[in-house]
Amino acid sequence: MVLGALLTAVVLVLTACSGDQPEPVPGPAIVATPADGSFAPLELRVTGLSPGAQVTLTATTLVDDVRYTSEADFSADADGSIDLSTTAPTSGSWSTADPMGPFWSMTGSSRRPPLSVFDEPYDVDLAVTDPAGTDLARLTTTRPGTAPGVETRPVADGGFVGAYVVPADDGGAPLPAALVLGGSEGGLESATTTARWIAGLGYPALAVAYFDEPGQPTELENVPVEPVLAALQWLHEQAEVEPDALFAFGVSRGGELALWLAAQHPELVAGAFAPVGSGYLVCGYPDDGVPAWTLGGQPLSPACVRAADGEPPAASAVDVAAIAGPVVLACGTDDELWPSCSFMDDIVRRRGAAPTIAVPGDGASHYVAVAPGVPGFDQDLPVEVRSATHVVRRAFWDAAADVFASAADDQ
Repeated sequence: MVLGALLTAVVLVLTACSGDQPEPVPGPAIVATPADGSFAPLELRVTGLSPGAQVTLTATTLVDDVRYTSEADFSADADGSIDLSTTAPTSGSWSTADPMGPFWSMTGSSRRPPLSVFDEPYDVDLAVTDPAGTDLARLTTTRPGTAPGVETRPVADGGFVGAYVVPADDGGAPLPAALVLGGSEGGLESATTTARWIAGLGYPALAVAYFDEPGQPTELENVPVEPVLAALQWLHEQAEVEPDALFAFGVSRGGELALWLAAQHPELVAGAFAPVGSGYLVCGYPDDGVPAWTLGGQPLSPACVRAADGEPPAASAVDVAAIAGPVVLACGTDDELWPSCSFMDDIVRRRGAAPTIAVPGDGASHYVAVAPGVPGFDQDLPVEVRSATHVVRRAFWDAAADVFASAADDQ
């Protein structure tokens, strides 16, 4: 009887003591959650820090036996948290509130072209450390890549030089598609990279070279557009392609040709994407005393824009108002190659009420058409310019994905 009473008293004491214990405080943690947008963006937060704590967030990946890394310093808020969507670093590899900052700002040097290195999935190690270098939290996250599983097929027998890229899973039904044109760098590589990104979104794309490939002009001078028109017809005939939802997608100098295709061939082209592109036909490069483009051996327009022109000649204008379908644009105010934002504003003005998406690029560079989240590109530009450019990339590619998705829904 006495023993039972003693045991009951011990249990009551232990229960009372345990009830007085505070809940354990979670330690620091890195929390990554999927976000809406193209190319699988993440929301990123650091929790469980002391209010006002000074910490460093690093990201590291190993691709092609090359180490890519980024680093930025932060101050925790009054709740001991850091939300990268709303909080800019105090210093580091990027300068804006950007949850994808740790990823795209990683720098390294692969043997492959930087824009193709991250097509396939790769792991990124995230770490938070205190000023003494002590680890506070770690997380490994797998990035899906910008073009996982897509298939690239060279095309050389259709009267043009191209690369046809199809998504990993096309579902068997015809899909919206894009004919892709690169810029003044020439060749096929940059257009193929962009085509792979479009296929990574789930849509077939045909990259086309218009100069600097075998059998083509070596400069952007007197370039015949007939091969591009042949490529457009070829793409229309592919089983994966919905012919009523075929878009022209041109970057920089390819942008003016994409707009021209959409304006002149509405029966073949449903709309145009022209990031950092011109709404006028610009003269040749490097010789601006000759036209860049010809059709039937004649200049594509009676006049073309020279670098010294104060105002573009009216006869060089592409009739952008004639494009009934969507036109998607983007620019950079820190574009050192040409005045892409002036070009964009002019296209918007001349489009009037026609469906146009224009992404402004305050502080951004010429390279706004790179897929968001891709590390290792434009590493020599100032941090502020790279950061502003990534903001435009996200907005441009989100708009592009929406246009493709809307076209698919309409079929």
